[in-house]
Amino acid sequence: MIKAVTILFYLFSLTFSCALVSAQETNPSERQVDDAQAAKPISAEDNTSPSHLKPPSHTNTDTPQSNTQRQEAASTEIDTPTANQATNLTTNHDLIGKIEEMPHKSRTDQSQYHFITLPNGLKVTLVSDPQAEKFAASLSVKVGSFQDPNQQLGLAHLLEHMLFLGTEKYPESGDYQYFIHDHAGTHNAYTSTDNTNYFFDVKPSAYEGALDRFSQFFTAPLFSESLTQREKNAVDAEYKAKIKTDSRRNNQALKTLINPEHPYSRFTVGNLKTLKDRPNQPLREQILSLYQQHYYAENMALVLVADLGHEQLASLAKRYFSDIPQHARQPSQDQIYPDLIKNDLASPRLQFVRSLSDRNSIRFHYQIPAQGQNYKTQPTRYLSYILGNENKQSLYSTLKSENLITSISASTSNDYGHNAFFTVNINLTNKGMKHINDVAKHFFATISLLKSSPVNPMYLDEGLKLSRLMFNNQSYVTPIRLARSLSARMLNVSPTDLLSSYRIEKTAPKEDVQALLKQLTPNNLLIQIASKQPFPEDWAAKPSHWQEEPWYQTQYSNHHFSQAFLDMMTLAVKSTFVSLPQKNLFIPNSLELIEEVDDKPTVVFEEQGFRFWNKSDPSFNKPTAMNFLAIRFDHAGDTAKHMLANRLWTRLFNASISEATYSPYVAGLGYSFYPHVNGVTLRTNGYSDKQGEYLTWLVDQLFLYRPNRERFEQAKQQLAKDFKNQQNRQAFRIANTAFNTLITKNSYTTDALEQALQALSFRDYESFTKQARESFNIVGYSTGNTTKANTKKLAETLYQRFIGRLVERAPVKIETKTILPQQTLHTPFTSSSDDSVILYTLIDTSHQGQDESPTAIAQKCYFTLLNTLLKSAFYQELRTEKQMGYIVGTQNLSIRNTPILGLLVQSPNKDNLTIIRAIERFLDEQEVKLKNLTDEAFTTAKNAMLTNVIREAKNLSENALKEWPQIAKSEPNFKTKEEWIDVIEQIKKEDFVHFVKQKIESNQTTRIIVHNKAFPDELNGDQTIWQEASATDQSL
Repeated sequence: MIKAVTILFYLFSLTFSCALVSAQETNPSERQVDDAQAAKPISAEDNTSPSHLKPPSHTNTDTPQSNTQRQEAASTEIDTPTANQATNLTTNHDLIGKIEEMPHKSRTDQSQYHFITLPNGLKVTLVSDPQAEKFAASLSVKVGSFQDPNQQLGLAHLLEHMLFLGTEKYPESGDYQYFIHDHAGTHNAYTSTDNTNYFFDVKPSAYEGALDRFSQFFTAPLFSESLTQREKNAVDAEYKAKIKTDSRRNNQALKTLINPEHPYSRFTVGNLKTLKDRPNQPLREQILSLYQQHYYAENMALVLVADLGHEQLASLAKRYFSDIPQHARQPSQDQIYPDLIKNDLASPRLQFVRSLSDRNSIRFHYQIPAQGQNYKTQPTRYLSYILGNENKQSLYSTLKSENLITSISASTSNDYGHNAFFTVNINLTNKGMKHINDVAKHFFATISLLKSSPVNPMYLDEGLKLSRLMFNNQSYVTPIRLARSLSARMLNVSPTDLLSSYRIEKTAPKEDVQALLKQLTPNNLLIQIASKQPFPEDWAAKPSHWQEEPWYQTQYSNHHFSQAFLDMMTLAVKSTFVSLPQKNLFIPNSLELIEEVDDKPTVVFEEQGFRFWNKSDPSFNKPTAMNFLAIRFDHAGDTAKHMLANRLWTRLFNASISEATYSPYVAGLGYSFYPHVNGVTLRTNGYSDKQGEYLTWLVDQLFLYRPNRERFEQAKQQLAKDFKNQQNRQAFRIANTAFNTLITKNSYTTDALEQALQALSFRDYESFTKQARESFNIVGYSTGNTTKANTKKLAETLYQRFIGRLVERAPVKIETKTILPQQTLHTPFTSSSDDSVILYTLIDTSHQGQDESPTAIAQKCYFTLLNTLLKSAFYQELRTEKQMGYIVGTQNLSIRNTPILGLLVQSPNKDNLTIIRAIERFLDEQEVKLKNLTDEAFTTAKNAMLTNVIREAKNLSENALKEWPQIAKSEPNFKTKEEWIDVIEQIKKEDFVHFVKQKIESNQTTRIIVHNKAFPDELNGDQTIWQEASATDQSL
């Protein structure tokens, strides 16, 4: 359940993210209470699911995404390995200047932080990180979409793209990308309203080479005329790729309510209509002008993170970044922004928006004073804590109990000049949309209660305590994430306060909270309602007049508040339906670390049908733990109906304990309950104190839980809406899902699931859950700051609850269907996108269904090498040179012992035939190049792969989530890493060249094309016939 921003402070959360190109991408992640890196749990529990590499997804976005999630989830993020390869450096203190140590780092942080200002005025933070396996850098520039000229909207975004496309010293447009990728690195960038952030990481031996290339962005970019004209097409393709994303559409529609004199009201991404040559203003000259106005040292901040001494880092900073001009080469006037909301009665404050997805939401946006300067006290968190609270008699609890809402979130935006927005977003059920007046009355009653009640010091004290607790027990932050977060913050926070700004330093003065509460008035309020259902016309002063927003074609109608609605706000003060939160009793008491250390998991308790493992691991110096409990039963996913019943069970149970789990979550104790093909899994994480008792309580609640028919029908209706909304996801993501569904056993299409859901009755659900509770086996695992004795005691406690219902059961494995070799197949999928999407896959079928062996590992290594060697070239040729589209990339889609390489293109202006022929032409050309691969190129790629395998876990969850899939197997193998290293080290170039000849030149792979537009008949010829495949096929 997505939650409000609570008083918990999540370290290094990033508001904006984008990826111009990533040499190694990761699955999107969600926050959890334990470690900083997490992602949604896999759907197959006992097996490692395919790790899909996300194609470049360059985002330019205006509004922060600051929701937190109580139900923590499994991390799939992969970073890179360590090698303490110091760079040969000499230090000249006179040339560098004074280096100052930075105070206030976290108790668990092993890094050393120093600060320096270069002679040109560039502010630099130097982070000496003894755990850094890759070295990183980030440079932020205080410029963004707010600085776009009115006649060139999106110019700052295009400028960001252009810096990657060649410099005087390295003129080739793909040089930077190739270098970073070839040395096991990643590189990204983003443009926000007033900040553009560039960042990379790379293996240690390549750090200077990367810094040399990176620094040229800010001293001598080429801004090639031909590439300028070409790259604006990439920006346009990015815009079109997300033109049907409701969040973007709604945000852009909301801007029609914003003061038109404020730059926040404008379009920011850019497209071919806004980015073009103007009379006497060629596009390239406009880019150069923006660059010269804002890209200067005093307007920048740099962060270097490496396993190097601070003097060495300072020398690197001086060597590579001193040539950045100190002052603007073309001075610009300081901007003064007006209020976000006009303070007059002539401006509309209410908006109805017709959504594409079948979802209902209401957003309350209150204009408040800018909050950036309040980082030490963060008074808005007082409001977030109460309005986002889920405890009994909270706003959420009251509305949820009446089935009016599904979630609430409360957050504070970035500063937009001297204003910001405090936003409460409420997602409504269909019933809630029909009774939206009741939702509004409850909301305004809560606002009234907040304003009329004295500021409670208990909430402020809890916030301070929890923030310090979180800060002092933070998890390791990877160099690239640390660098990009620090560099952005350095633009507005002094070096002395930089580290401490990630926590609440002192309680907010009551008068500051009261001042904020006084801003929560109708004069400062914008309301947006997004739905496909009828709107509350009585809220509006006049009948709806529908318009089309020009950039995203969103249908919207703007209004003034009616007198009846204003009266409803006023009357809400007389009918308070909610109460303020009680004291949080789950804040941990014991933070002591154990002394017991295990090198691998061992079984501490075992009976028939019950096995519990333990690994005592305080090595990350945090008083945290993780517990896993897999409840495995028959028929969990053998039919679509059973899969749905299992999914509904987890959904209904999670909703039923929402109130009770909120306080533990706020105090740093999280849980997750999710379904998979073998049953369900309960997982807890966070502070070890009280975690065993928490898991036991969750188990008791699970086995006691029985929903009524009404709740079942409500959950079923919501799931049906989720299925209908699938086609509105980004098209390339639907392509990946369609491919997985096609080739994986026990997978079902959305259409099949929709039909099965209609047929699923309450009696079916009751029968399924009854059988699941009566006969199952248990596999459990505890790791982190817990001893064997504690784990054994927990296991014994849980075992007593299950006696009489435990049976032995072999787990179901996730496997591909039988895929015949050397086939050419295609499968269509449906999407609301107008773009053409092609996912072109190469599949090695030679080791299907076999146990992992050195030969099978070698085949997967060859495919990984192939992906490594093709990735940059594919992006450079099809995106940069041929302008096929914005979303272009290669993916490792391997499942178990079936290696799979995917080549993905989503294009707004090319048809399927053009894209497929371009991909096949690329493969033919690369086949020739790969057969003549140099020793140096092969060794670089091999070392990059070895680097990724060797790297050590940096936090508890990363370790645990690698160990858990092994523990869940019948025969765990905790030496897979060593086996992979052995195989990789033995691979020779001639072996790989032979593999290329077999798999590409001789077409010994099966090829499957996933597409959303009609398949081109022109591809069928005498030698190749492409046959259509279906997810219902038992084999392919």
